[in-house]
Amino acid sequence: MICLSLIESKVDDLVRIANSVDSDLVEIRFDFLSDTDKIGKLQMIKKPIIITCMPEWENGNFGGDEEKRVAILLKAMKFSDYVTVELNTKEDLRTRLIREAKKRNVKTIVSYHDFEKTPAKGRIMEILDMEKKVGADIAKVAFMAKDYGDVLRLMQILNVNVKKNDNKFGIPIIAISMGKVGTISRILAPLLGSYLTYASAEKGMESAQGQLTVKELKQILGILKND
Repeated sequence: MICLSLIESKVDDLVRIANSVDSDLVEIRFDFLSDTDKIGKLQMIKKPIIITCMPEWENGNFGGDEEKRVAILLKAMKFSDYVTVELNTKEDLRTRLIREAKKRNVKTIVSYHDFEKTPAKGRIMEILDMEKKVGADIAKVAFMAKDYGDVLRLMQILNVNVKKNDNKFGIPIIAISMGKVGTISRILAPLLGSYLTYASAEKGMESAQGQLTVKELKQILGILKND
């Protein structure tokens, strides 16, 4: 699946772009949103919604305290199908968010980012295992790639039987190599079994370095799947 990641500051713009771009689902970055009092309009988006509010300590844009950040997500959960919470969120707040998501039948993506490096394979597996243990429905890892060896190591972790939608962790995985070198992972990952891949609406609107646009991804994946 291709997820359109949006960093717009206005809800009206989010709704317009989400409905005009041909993605499978949309991620709304609440750490960029300024008019959170209008989030009821998110009901107008005609595809599944992932909500997230990335803190500054995870290279996001939210600088407030953690209680407020989690409160924003709890409020927005009413309009979402998925919620992303960082593995390193304070344990009691993370647990509260995951429990509430399960009550509301909202799937939880537990995520971990490293913006400096890609760790050894064993460490990546440890992180994915921790995400599962804390209650993730979907485990997400994103690492900065310094070379193609880093990308290959992360893609090997997926190790998915695509036809059976199965992997050794027992839950879906999202795997991303960040940075210019990591761009190729945004094409390879969904082919190797990653639950989804993120893309932007157009050039200059990327939420992370290395993202392709939805149009570019669809064209490339369409060619590869037809070969």
